Amino acid sequence: MVIRVLTGKAGPSIKVQDVSDKLVALSDQFKADNLPIDFRGKHPDEMDVSKDDRMFVAQLRALKLSEERIQHAIIDYYRAYEQRSLWARERLVITSELEQYEDLLAEEWERHKAILCEKITDSSHEDACVEAGNALYLWALNNTSHLRIRERVTEPYVVRGAFQMLANDRPSPRVHWHPRFLDRLAKILEKAA
Repeated sequence: MVIRVLTGKAGPSIKVQDVSDKLVALSDQFKADNLPIDFRGKHPDEMDVSKDDRMFVAQLRALKLSEERIQHAIIDYYRAYEQRSLWARERLVITSELEQYEDLLAEEWERHKAILCEKITDSSHEDACVEAGNALYLWALNNTSHLRIRERVTEPYVVRGAFQMLANDRPSPRVHWHPRFLDRLAKILEKAA
């Protein structure tokens, strides 16, 4: 649009105040306590929940979540993964900053897992495990907006997607929702070996 106006191929001129406002908004994204948000409203090109075999999706299936909720998780994962990749390519974050952020999320997850899964024992019924896992997952979705990579980065997909990424780590996820997920994973890997 700007190029068309400058070359005389488009309608009315652009106001100086509009240009100034845009420049201020852009520069604000690159301050030390902020990062640009580029993937709000973006979706993966293809998404088939029933055929998705990633570990974080398997974890959500273990909680018996609806396909729609799993779809939301896939979108959060996609947005966070793409956003972090872009930040890294543009050198807006360094590896250690991302690692420290993941460590923060994993530590907070560990604390809440200890609370929410405290009464789960080897003899606990599967329904109790699913309930505890759902409570832990809901905590990650709804009560972690204060856990930010930088103070002014408040876009929800950044933290939600980061949890999905941690739940997708291989060979073993750094976070998991169902209290027995790691035991199940170990048995699957044992059989495959």
